[in-house]
Amino acid sequence: MATNSTCQSPWPRLVFRLQLWVLLQHKFPEYTISYLLGCHVKTVLMWKRRFQGGEGISDRDRSGRPPSIPSEVSHRLIAFYCQHNPLPGCSRWTIRWAHTYLQEHPNILQFVISRASIHRHLKSHSLKPYRNKYFLQICDPHFFEKMEKILKVYAASYPYLFCLDECTGLQALERIAPRLPAQADRPQYLEPEYIRHGAVSILSVLHVSTGHVFTDCIPDHKSSTVILSVKKHALQYDKSATLHYICDNYASHSTEEFCLGIAELCGIDLPKFKTVYERKQWLESSEKRIIFHFVPTHGSWLNLIEIWFCILQQKSLKDESFRSALELTERIIKFNHTWNTHFAHPFNFTYTGKGLHEKVISRFIKWLQMDSPQLTAKFLGKQINLMLNLATAYWAKPPKRMWETLKVTLLKKNDFISNIIKDDGKLNIPITNLNNLLHNNLMAF
Repeated sequence: MATNSTCQSPWPRLVFRLQLWVLLQHKFPEYTISYLLGCHVKTVLMWKRRFQGGEGISDRDRSGRPPSIPSEVSHRLIAFYCQHNPLPGCSRWTIRWAHTYLQEHPNILQFVISRASIHRHLKSHSLKPYRNKYFLQICDPHFFEKMEKILKVYAASYPYLFCLDECTGLQALERIAPRLPAQADRPQYLEPEYIRHGAVSILSVLHVSTGHVFTDCIPDHKSSTVILSVKKHALQYDKSATLHYICDNYASHSTEEFCLGIAELCGIDLPKFKTVYERKQWLESSEKRIIFHFVPTHGSWLNLIEIWFCILQQKSLKDESFRSALELTERIIKFNHTWNTHFAHPFNFTYTGKGLHEKVISRFIKWLQMDSPQLTAKFLGKQINLMLNLATAYWAKPPKRMWETLKVTLLKKNDFISNIIKDDGKLNIPITNLNNLLHNNLMAF
């Protein structure tokens, strides 16, 4: 727990005082509270007196000197420091570089500021522009209807429902020096340099109702290889059982060779198909006993086998040393056996998609508002079609204010959007259709 003496920003101090107040309300002894919160007992007694006197957890008014840096300078500093690509070849500032640059260009802030002041201002506003986080933006215009199909499959609780996927390129890395084990006051030490001994690929199938996993180490992820592994898994079950597989849209999952293998397992003849779309429709049809359900593009997180791949990486492979690809393969197989024997359990999948519609629209609005130079005509076209489908089939999901903001933003950024569309005259981007639909829906709302 945070202590009162070491807190630099107001929020941890308030949390500390609130914790102290709660413990006092429950009649904990002062020395016990001192031990639990890591503070001096005099601090506990001081706040006890203040609480008894009717004071809250906030600071008292203080008579300190007025701020030496005007608020407008502080705002200019924050705007300056948080910009992206500030100089040619640079993606972000450091405090040292920002201070040096501001000294060379005093007209930016119109005020002389020290490096410590830059640090203090950023910290007081909890600004950390160097932090980042990955996200998957939805690009499939029909994402939500495909997602709902997958959610219905999970909700149906089929007895033989499986999640299938490949994990490719698992590298067999041999550390050049043995690790040093952790000690009482030191962490484990790992050698960063390594020797490559090739890579291993696996195909894994998760049984949703039990959590058991079937894993087959494969030399590649061609269609002929994938269908052989699927056959190994399917032949473990009675030929009269209906098997459901959730998988992604990887090309090997919908080739003619793959479909021939599924038809052979079902004991039927494969119809003649000309396109991938027709083959996928056949794989998804319930007219046979093996049925596939394809997650939408950029929807791999809807496949529960991804959770198990993460467990495999964290519990078995991370920071380990392997002298050959065979040794890595043996480790994976042993871990799979350990999982099935001791730790297999069904994952509680409760995702409903709530809030995702609003989040997708919000991100698109931000890209338009910031005139993002990375917004290409191809990506813009997918987003416009996605917004069009959302406004047609899922109008009630996001709040009205989100649609209103999107409409206003599209009008304000019309020139920006037009310039992007001009860069690729081949694409047909229905921006006019979207504007008209938003106008009509908002008028009728």
